[in-house]
Amino acid sequence: MSKKVLEELLSLVAPGELSKSFSLTKIREKKEHIIIEFEEDSELIPKELEGKDVVLNGYMNPIEMQTFPLKDKAVYLLVKRRRWKIRGENKKSYHNSYNLTETGIKATPDFGAFLKAVYGRKST
Repeated sequence: MSKKVLEELLSLVAPGELSKSFSLTKIREKKEHIIIEFEEDSELIPKELEGKDVVLNGYMNPIEMQTFPLKDKAVYLLVKRRRWKIRGENKKSYHNSYNLTETGIKATPDFGAFLKAVYGRKST
């Protein structure tokens, strides 16, 4: 399978920012659900650190969100965002911010809007 085909497939499952800024690292299929794991690309240094000598400083707490089902199973996306710091400084870490979930629920924006529409609530 070509990289382009894989990217197209991922863009169907993952919201825009996720498929552009994160790489697929693992897929785990269980009896009742599927977990698709993503990791933020290491070259996406936060804007406030541009031009500075920075090093990776681990990961933020992972974000888990639900998206549309596959194969009659619930699908969860597990997203690992990176942290950076200025080399030699231990005071503060930096990270990128993304709009990955629907407001008020742990779901991708499209899936959250779908759920709110089905259950009669307006999407914000």
